[in-house]
Amino acid sequence: MNALLVFFLAFTLLRSLSNGIDRLYNINFSSTLSVTAILVGLVATWHMRHVRIHRSLFTTLICLSIFIVTCGLSSFVNAFEARNIIDRYAASYEILRYAYLFMFVMLVASLYRSPAFCPNVHRVFLFLLFLMSVMGLAQHLTGYTELVSAYDKHRRVAGLSSHPVSFSLELVLVFCVCELSRRKLRLPIGRSHIVVYLFFLVALGLAASRTGVVLLGVTFGIFLFAQRPALLPAFATAFAAIIWISPLGESFSELSSVPEYILSGDFMSWDWRTAPTSFHWRIHHWYYLSTLALERPWIGSGPGQVTLYSPFSLLAHSQFVEIFFETGVIGLISFTGFWFSLSLAATSAPQRRVGPSGKQSAKAEILHFWIAMFAGVTLVALFDASFNKETVALSYLIIGMFVVMTEVESVTERERGSRYSQSRLKPWAAEGLSEPQPSR
Repeated sequence: MNALLVFFLAFTLLRSLSNGIDRLYNINFSSTLSVTAILVGLVATWHMRHVRIHRSLFTTLICLSIFIVTCGLSSFVNAFEARNIIDRYAASYEILRYAYLFMFVMLVASLYRSPAFCPNVHRVFLFLLFLMSVMGLAQHLTGYTELVSAYDKHRRVAGLSSHPVSFSLELVLVFCVCELSRRKLRLPIGRSHIVVYLFFLVALGLAASRTGVVLLGVTFGIFLFAQRPALLPAFATAFAAIIWISPLGESFSELSSVPEYILSGDFMSWDWRTAPTSFHWRIHHWYYLSTLALERPWIGSGPGQVTLYSPFSLLAHSQFVEIFFETGVIGLISFTGFWFSLSLAATSAPQRRVGPSGKQSAKAEILHFWIAMFAGVTLVALFDASFNKETVALSYLIIGMFVVMTEVESVTERERGSRYSQSRLKPWAAEGLSEPQPSR
């Protein structure tokens, strides 16, 4: 295992826990890790300077680069030319966040072709899911729970994340990466998977977040629609019944008043008496920020400025509304291009077909699971959360993309005692060809 892969695995584990450490001990560990990742990403970029990047992945990097430049331009114009009120620290931090994401993509791009990438991702993420779930359960048992907002009806756990909603998002996405890598490696579900997944479901319930529950339900609903449509009605019925009898049932049932709230025009002015749920509040907040954004439609009010202009001093709780407010139409177009290029890169990456005849169906299953996961995240990012601010969760989505893109080949004979040995034989060995040599 090379040094970059070791760093990537250790960094992923530490960065997954750093937000909670920052919150508990009031330190800035996350920023230190992110800056370190940027520096290591530069090293990885230098090492892969002669490696040809896949076209769709190159498109992703170009779109993200354009968006970062747009953020810088928006910050400059608002700070100096327009003389708007702007928090320069927040603007700089936001640009640094997107620079980190760019270098993170470069770091993983330098590693995903390694035969050790997918097996080690599966090991680390399975352990991470167990650790996060146990931390959430421990917080519940020790009474370390909290009421985050006035809309909360139950005390919630945040694990080692910054917020219960972030915790639920990260839990579900870590689970999805576990499943993607397990299916990629064609591993059976063992006892360890069952135990960890049960802990995961318990922790997700203790987070008491509609966001994570909706993401999990939409992901499996779309996946079953694509793979096993006959099972979809049974899954939908069982999922709805579980939600209905759970503590979250009340919060979901209150959403029935949303259509009336919109049609009556109550969302145009804030009155807590007409907004019984946080989703009603979101609708008013989107309307307020979108109206304000139309005053500077092309370049926005500056990256990281939404909390400064929000009457509630909160994020927009919609990724695309937030991007439009902060960076205008130009930023929204470039970010949307980056966002959907992630799905394009995962679904268009060429994968050589090696091994038994059933591999094509296995590949289709993995792609369907990725598409379902991406569609669920897009839905959440559109209507529920400022996902562009969820740096850790967005990193998981990027790792999932590379898990789909990586090539794991089958073997005719497994090494004794190894569950991951099926990825050991390279495709040219399976086909009786000589190993290609790198060009000089």
